[in-house]
Amino acid sequence: MSQDDQAFIDDQEDTSILDYAFKYLRYWLLILVSMVISLGCAYFYLKFYTPVYEVNATLLIKDTKKVNSDVLEKLDMESSSKLVENEIEKLKSRVLLGNVVDSLKLGVTYWREENLRDSELFNESPVQISDTRLTDFAYSNPLFIQLDSANEYTLFDRERNNLGRFAFNQLVETKYGKFKINNHDSLAKAHLTSVKVVFQNRDALINNLTNQLQITLLNYESSLISLSLETTIPAKGKAILSRLVDVYTVSSLDDKKREAASTLSFIEERLKLVTAELGGVEHNIEHYRRVKGITDLSSETNLLLNKVKENDSKLNELEIQVKVLDGVEGYLNSAQVGVVAPGIMMGFNDPVLKSYIEQLAHLEAERSKLAQTVQPGNPYLESINNQMHTVKQAVRDNLSNRKRGLNANRRGLINLNNRLEGAIAAIPQKERELVGIKRQANIKENLYLLLLKTREQTAIHYASAVADSRIVDAPYSTGEPIKPKTKNIYLMALLLGFAIPIAFITLNDLLTSNIQSKQEVERKTGLPIFAEISSKPKGKGKEVVDVHARSLMSEQIRMLRSNLHYLFLNTKKESGRTVLITSSTCGEGKSFITLNLAASLAMLNKKVVILGLDLRKPKPDDYPGTTNTAGISSYLVGELEIEDIILDTNTPNLYIIPSGYTPTNPSELIANGRVDELIHSLQRSFDYILIDTAPVGLVTDATLLAPFVDICFYIVRHKVTPRFYLKNLNDLHKQGIFKSLHVVFNAVDYKHSSDHRYGYGHGSNGYYKEDTRSKGWLRRLPARL
Repeated sequence: MSQDDQAFIDDQEDTSILDYAFKYLRYWLLILVSMVISLGCAYFYLKFYTPVYEVNATLLIKDTKKVNSDVLEKLDMESSSKLVENEIEKLKSRVLLGNVVDSLKLGVTYWREENLRDSELFNESPVQISDTRLTDFAYSNPLFIQLDSANEYTLFDRERNNLGRFAFNQLVETKYGKFKINNHDSLAKAHLTSVKVVFQNRDALINNLTNQLQITLLNYESSLISLSLETTIPAKGKAILSRLVDVYTVSSLDDKKREAASTLSFIEERLKLVTAELGGVEHNIEHYRRVKGITDLSSETNLLLNKVKENDSKLNELEIQVKVLDGVEGYLNSAQVGVVAPGIMMGFNDPVLKSYIEQLAHLEAERSKLAQTVQPGNPYLESINNQMHTVKQAVRDNLSNRKRGLNANRRGLINLNNRLEGAIAAIPQKERELVGIKRQANIKENLYLLLLKTREQTAIHYASAVADSRIVDAPYSTGEPIKPKTKNIYLMALLLGFAIPIAFITLNDLLTSNIQSKQEVERKTGLPIFAEISSKPKGKGKEVVDVHARSLMSEQIRMLRSNLHYLFLNTKKESGRTVLITSSTCGEGKSFITLNLAASLAMLNKKVVILGLDLRKPKPDDYPGTTNTAGISSYLVGELEIEDIILDTNTPNLYIIPSGYTPTNPSELIANGRVDELIHSLQRSFDYILIDTAPVGLVTDATLLAPFVDICFYIVRHKVTPRFYLKNLNDLHKQGIFKSLHVVFNAVDYKHSSDHRYGYGHGSNGYYKEDTRSKGWLRRLPARL
C-alpha cells in the first residue's frame, strides 16, 4: 500500500464522524419542525391525561406473644402470634374491600364536564344518589343531571335524550333503574349546573381496587407493612386507605371477641352442670350427718381421705382433659366449624394440638369470608378445604394419641383409688359412707373452681380485647403526580422528534439506489475523488461555461484542468496527451465535462481535439453544430479520411471529431486498427486528445481504447449513478485496465448533499458569484478544416 493510499484511508477514518453529523445537519429544519410537533403533541397529551397520585400508609401488625402483659401471662391467656403474610392477604380480601366500597359508596361517581377532560367531584358533588336499584344499562351508560333549581332537576342519557324532570328526594324510575337524588345545599356551586354520574359494577370495582392496592412488608425482621394506592384524587385515595384500615381493625376485634364469647358460652354450660351436681353432693353430706349423727372422723380416716382427695384431684384433671378432647372432637365433627372456638383449649398444655386448632380456626375464618364472594368449586376455596381436611386429620391423630395416654394414666389412678378404698373399707360403716360422700363433694368442688378460674380468665381476655394493629403513618399523598412524569414526557417527545426524522433520513438513504455522497464513492472503491463539478442551474443546456467568470462551476472546471496538468507533469509528456472520459451509464455528463475541459485547455493556447467515440448512441446535441452524417464511424469503415472528419469550432485551438452515424458493429469497428492510426495521427498534431466514449458499465468500447490513453476520467453523477455500478469501478481499479484511473464527481447538489461542507464558495464571503454576462463563448456553428 502506497503512502498516498494510507493517508487517504487515515483521512477517511478521521472525518467519518463529521461526515455522519453533516449528513443529518443539512436536514436541520426538518428535525427542528419534527421536534416542535413532538413537543406540541406532548403538551396536548399532558392536557388530556388525568394525573395519577400515590397515597401511602404504614401499618404495624403487633406480635401478641411479645406484647402480652404479666397479668395475662399469669392468667394463662396466651394468644397465637399473627402471621404477617396472612394479615396482608386479609387486607386484600374481597370481603374487606367490599365493605370499603359499600361504606364510601364508590359505586357511584360524580363528574364535572370540562373541555379537555372531566374531573371527578369526590365529596364535592351538589347531588347524591341513594336507594339505588340499577339495571345493566346503567353500568355502561353515564347519567346526566341538570340542576334546574333548588328543588328540581332534569335527567338526560348519553345521547342527551330528556328522561324527565323530577323533584329532589323523589323516587325515580327510568331505564337506569330506581333511585333517589338528594341535593346538598352546603356543597352546591353556583357555577355548576350539570353533573355527570357514572355507575360502576361492585365486583368490577373490587377487582380494580385489588389490582391497584399494593401491600408489602417493609422489613422482614419487623411487622411493619406499607399500603399504597394509585388514584387520580388524593382525597379519595386517603379515604379508601383509612376506611380499609378501620374495617380491618373492626374485623380483627370481632374475630377475637367472637372467639372469647364462644369459649365463655362453653364454660357457662359446664358450670351450670357442675354447680347443680356440687349442690346435690353437699346436700347429701348434710343429710347424712344429720341422720347418722356424725360430727367428725378419726385421724386415720382423715389421712386416707386426704390421699383419696389428692388422687381424685388428679383423676379429675384427667377427666377435664378428656372432656376438652371430647369438645375438640365435637368441634371437628360439627357441621358448622367455628361454633366452638379454639378458646376451649385454654388450660390444656399441648402446644401441638393448640397450634392445630388455631390453624384450623384461621382456615375456617378465611373459608367463611371467601365463600361469601366466590362460587363453590373455586380453586382457592377448594385449596382451603383441602388444607382444613389435612389439619383435621392431624388433629384426630393427635387426639387419638392423647386419649390413649390419658386413659393409661386414668387406669393407674383408678387402681390406686381401689387400693385406697380397700383401706377405707376397714373403717366403720358410717365413717366409710361419709368419706365416700365427701369424696364426691371434693371432686365436684375442684372441677367447679377450675371452671370458675377459666371463666374469669376468658372474661378478662374478652374485656381487654384490643386491635393487634396500629397506624404508624396515616394515609398521605405524594404531592406530585407519579403519572405522567412531565419532564420524562417532554424528554421522550424531544427524543422522538429527533429520532423520527433521523430514522426517516437513514431509511430513505438505505432505500435509495443512487449514489448520495462522494464519501460513499471513496469508501466503496478506494479511489479518492479527483474533482467535483457542481450541478447546473435549471434551464441550462449543454453549453460551455465561461471559465473567466467567478462562478462555482467555472472555478471547478479550472480546478479539474489544473489537476490534469499536474498528472501529466509526472509523465513528462508534452504533446499527444490522451484522456478518455467514460462513466457507468448514460446521462452522467461525460460530454458536458469533455466539452468544458477541452474549452478550458484551449484557453491555455493548447491545441485540443474531442473524439466522439460513443458510436452506439451518438448525440449531436452534446456538441453544438455537429451532425450524424460525417464522423468517426465513416472513417472507421473507410469512407472518409482523417482530415475529412475534423471540425473547427471557431474557438481558438479547439476541434471536434463527431461520432457520425450509428454503425451496426461498433465494437468491431473500434477493434479493426483504424482507431490506433487515428489516435497516433492526432497525437502528432494536437496537445490534448479527449475521447468521449460509451459507458463502460454497459459496453466494452471504453476498455478497448484503454491501451491508447494516458488517463481515464470515470464520471460519477450525484443522485444519478446507481450504486451497484461502483463494483465495476472498483474492478477496473483493481485490475489496472487503465494506466491512470480517476473519479470525477459530477452534478453535485451541495444544498441537498451530505458533502455540502466540502463544497466551494458556499458561505465563502463572496469568493464566487454567478456571471451575468452572456453564457457560452463556444460558437454554435463549427467550420470544417
